[in-house]
Amino acid sequence: MLMWTLPAYAVVFGGVTFGRMDGGGPAPYLANGRLPHLIGWVVATWLGVVALLAIACLLAAARSRRSAAAGLLIGLTGIALLLPFAALPPDTAVYDWDARRLALAGAGVYSLGWVLAGWAVARSKLFSKADGLMLMVAGPMLGVGGLLVGPLQTVGAIFVLAAGIGMAWSAGHLVPAPRRGASAEAAAATGARAVAARAAVHPLTH
Repeated sequence: MLMWTLPAYAVVFGGVTFGRMDGGGPAPYLANGRLPHLIGWVVATWLGVVALLAIACLLAAARSRRSAAAGLLIGLTGIALLLPFAALPPDTAVYDWDARRLALAGAGVYSLGWVLAGWAVARSKLFSKADGLMLMVAGPMLGVGGLLVGPLQTVGAIFVLAAGIGMAWSAGHLVPAPRRGASAEAAAATGARAVAARAAVHPLTH
């Protein structure tokens, strides 16, 4: 079920950014008093982090587990760099830098996290290579490209939606549903064994 956060992220992010011609980020929402859009941007950001976590967890036993883990960690680093500065007016001085440049740096790191996550999906042998490639293409649009050219965010969200639906559907067949009354630990163990069995078909490489 956690993998469905990927298409959910695409839907919320695409809905919030649809029709924006300015650079992405929450600063215009704050300046124009568009509270619903600001809340949507925050929710989309949270869903994106959870989606990266879901990918890393599901690929923990796959051949590309290190790339997936690196994508998660780098994506979290990018969000940590992006959030403090993306809501500030672009010309706000932060030491010898302005907020715009710092936000772009964080967005670039965030984009790299998505590219690595897509690379891990493409190499995992658990999902379609096309899904991984679409995530890799979407990565720059979700982050640094979207901050520079607003419409790219919506285009990136469409790629994520297409990949996310396929991955969520595949994950639902890959990990069996837990038996009724089973504990969380038992359900997690069952899912881990299912993924490990599927990954065992292909030798683990680094």
